[in-house]
Amino acid sequence: MSDETNSENLSAATILVKLRSPKGDFHEYASKIASQRSLKGYSQDISDGLYKVVVEGEKSSIQALIGYMEMNKTFDKSDTVAVDDVIVSWSSYSSTYSDFSVKE
Repeated sequence: MSDETNSENLSAATILVKLRSPKGDFHEYASKIASQRSLKGYSQDISDGLYKVVVEGEKSSIQALIGYMEMNKTFDKSDTVAVDDVIVSWSSYSSTYSDFSVKE
């Protein structure tokens, strides 16, 4: 795959995730899924039960992350964390991040 084709597949997204019952470790979940898909960026608490995830990488990998959040509604069967809503805002890839982290 050429660099030109590769760069055309790169994108970024800001994902707001509202949890119904924030019992589990959302940041651990987001980090694990982002790393599995080679996504870079961060997750951050916005308020009680509301999280922001900013990711960059292959658009298909970002779509898979969003799909997982929307379809599975639980992050861990033993410690259910129910998702109320997922809101996505797409943007251009900027190569801002070198890894995936948790922002304070």
